[in-house]
Amino acid sequence: MLSLVLGSVRTRRWQYLGVLVVTLMTSALLTTLGALLRLVDRAHLGQSAVKSAASLLGLVGGTSGLTALLLVGNTLALVVQQRRREIGATRAIGATPAQIRWQLVGEAVAVAVPGAVAGAAVGTVAVAPVLGRLVRDGVLPAGPATAFALPESVPVSVPGVALGVLSTVLLAVLAAVVAVRAPLRMSPVAALREAVVERRTMPAGRAVAAVVLTVLTWAAWDGYGHRGGPRAAVNGSMALCLLALLSAWLFLPLLVRPVAALSALPGCLLSRCTGRLAAANSASAGRRVAALAGPVLIAAGLSAMLWCGHAVSRSVDAHRVAARPAAQPAVTPSHASTGDTGISGNSGTGTATRIDTGTGTGKEAGTSKAAAGTGREAGARADRDAAGMRVLMAPLILFSGTGIVNTLLLATRQRRQEFAVLRLTGSTGGQLLRMLSWESVVVVLTGLLTAGAVVALFLAGLSRRLALTPAELVVVLPWGTLARIVAGCALLGLLGVLVPGGLALRVRPVRVARERG
Repeated sequence: MLSLVLGSVRTRRWQYLGVLVVTLMTSALLTTLGALLRLVDRAHLGQSAVKSAASLLGLVGGTSGLTALLLVGNTLALVVQQRRREIGATRAIGATPAQIRWQLVGEAVAVAVPGAVAGAAVGTVAVAPVLGRLVRDGVLPAGPATAFALPESVPVSVPGVALGVLSTVLLAVLAAVVAVRAPLRMSPVAALREAVVERRTMPAGRAVAAVVLTVLTWAAWDGYGHRGGPRAAVNGSMALCLLALLSAWLFLPLLVRPVAALSALPGCLLSRCTGRLAAANSASAGRRVAALAGPVLIAAGLSAMLWCGHAVSRSVDAHRVAARPAAQPAVTPSHASTGDTGISGNSGTGTATRIDTGTGTGKEAGTSKAAAGTGREAGARADRDAAGMRVLMAPLILFSGTGIVNTLLLATRQRRQEFAVLRLTGSTGGQLLRMLSWESVVVVLTGLLTAGAVVALFLAGLSRRLALTPAELVVVLPWGTLARIVAGCALLGLLGVLVPGGLALRVRPVRVARERG
């Protein structure tokens, strides 16, 4: 079995290259986060600093780890989907489902272990520069009494390495077990037919998981409505948006047909032939479009959620500081002569009211200093939040970009025989590239429209909690950053389709048509 697994991985090294890259990145991220959390726990920073750092690093690990989980699962699902015909033929000649399952899980482990070990080495090396950057940006405090005074002397963290390697391998095994379930539950003849024509839009297990997650999201929304405070409102809304994004990703095979039909309108209107052919291909391959649009949905949705939540949080903090009452003069009773300055005399009782005009003493000065201190504290917290957002977005952008390009590479490579047939029937290379461009437009718009709908619900709930009008919310949102997110997803989508498509079209169509998928 071992020789069979290694031989299969060697012959499909280009298919498993994406899995290797994703597992390497996942292990590096988890190793770095584990080492940083270990250092934060052992350093004498104070309870509030430890809690703040652990919260930020946990958010980084949660969002990026979730993205990595979806990317590994999506990549292995595409690899298994490309081998449906092989699985059906292997079962037809006598292989049992258990043998095929162990082979595919073994292949996932054979790819994940080297990737996890290499990623752990990269993550260990990256701990010192990442720690130094966090200290310089003020996310973590520095000083001679802490472990962050000399970040270049950070030792190897055995718990961090163990966390990165074991978690990544376990993630790959679970993704492989889930991906191989659907082909093994059908007969060999049905598997061969399934390799050519899609029979079901959405697997039953995915539908059940989507319904359960939607119910959990609704229950969390009902409980979240009873919390108070702007910080709790922003954090709760972001958690709910994350659950809603996961639900939308699970429901994407059902949503993809109407959304893809809407996304195909530009191609149909602007191109009579290639645009309409791309629309027809997208309509007939709903699961493929859903698999390709999933990384776009997660990347755009998470990025927009984080930036919008950060912008709203900063706006709320700024309004709270600006709304603080100005320092009022201190008014105190006094028994002094009417000749004393600053006194409004009362001749009937001899009692006067003193208005303290001093600037260095008294309640007015204390209030002014408190207000100034509050403003400085809010500014420092805003700077720390901005630095934390940069730390949070860096791995998320890296994971998201890799996932988009990786899935598009796998899906485009899978269609080499389709391209060869089209070329043999008279289509030119330019026509096929234009068709692929319109298909990438459909994929990117499907992911962006679905993510936009989820983020719009997130912002609607957040504005309701914070009593913000639509006009105030529109002013607060970071439109420039959102435009860059859309442009980045569109660029990655085009590159992920056109580059492998151009490479596939360089091979002679007769040679490709002879190959077995």
